[in-house]
Amino acid sequence: MRAGKIDIMDRVSYEQAEGIRKTNPEIQVILNPTTQAVTVQPRNDKAPFNDVRVRKAMQMALDLPAIARDHYHGTISPYPSAVLSGHLSKVMKGWGFPYEEWPQDLKDEYTYNPEAARQLLADAGSRRDLKPTLSSILLQT
Repeated sequence: MRAGKIDIMDRVSYEQAEGIRKTNPEIQVILNPTTQAVTVQPRNDKAPFNDVRVRKAMQMALDLPAIARDHYHGTISPYPSAVLSGHLSKVMKGWGFPYEEWPQDLKDEYTYNPEAARQLLADAGSRRDLKPTLSSILLQT
């Protein structure tokens, strides 16, 4: 790519793309939509996550746009399955709905709102000092 011997390249990591941008600013880098999204998937068969209010609180305690921006360098959508369900809902009617079409009350559950999250935890009788361990995986698709 840098030598000008190929015209297009895919499956380039963020770090590789940034390296190319720095050394060869004339090369155009285009990000393609991905099926990756920021999601939280707790074990909901065990306390405290067997209470839907705790799961909602955990989701609302995450600043999804900040995670997508800072951890994934803006290369993914901050909203769950926005790209995947948006693409598939066009061909598989009724399978999924793009984030933009979600009802507002559902969008609110995916909006960063630490105060509402604290209230949901209190309503669930969960410990205020709940500190689950989160792990992150960045897959190349």
